Amino acid sequence: MAKRVAVIDIGSNSARMVIYEKSSRFAFHILHEAKSRVRLSEGAYKNGGNLQEIPMQRAYDALCGFVSLIESFKVRKTLCVATSALRDAPNKSAFISKIKQNLGINIKVIDGSKEAYLGALACANLLPNQTNAITVDIGGGSTEFDVINDKDISSNISLDLGTVR
Repeated sequence: MAKRVAVIDIGSNSARMVIYEKSSRFAFHILHEAKSRVRLSEGAYKNGGNLQEIPMQRAYDALCGFVSLIESFKVRKTLCVATSALRDAPNKSAFISKIKQNLGINIKVIDGSKEAYLGALACANLLPNQTNAITVDIGGGSTEFDVINDKDISSNISLDLGTVR
């Protein structure tokens, strides 16, 4: 069987998952995509950045659904990153531990610079050669800007400014 990988992105507003299947050394195709509007950071910014129980339960429930899909597609590897909501939350370790213990998902919280770089990398791979571009990614808890010159990511910045924040 071809190698299958699930990638999960836990943001301030939504949780997304894509399941890929490798089709050759440098190619893959998408088998399934899922998205859930969890609004993980809802109420957090009014409470010192602390994640609240109801949004954490919504995120947990969404991840349970993702795990069921991962199992049904016989995925061999799962990568999970979290951005602004968990990056900012003083109580993130309790949530991360619960997910690891109950669902077996290792969540890697990435900083704003890494978030900006990964977004730019995705865009750069879609652009034709000899293209200069600026990307803007407005998320729930942060907004990232990137400058791309001929597929080279020359600079990026992440700001604590988002639709939920």
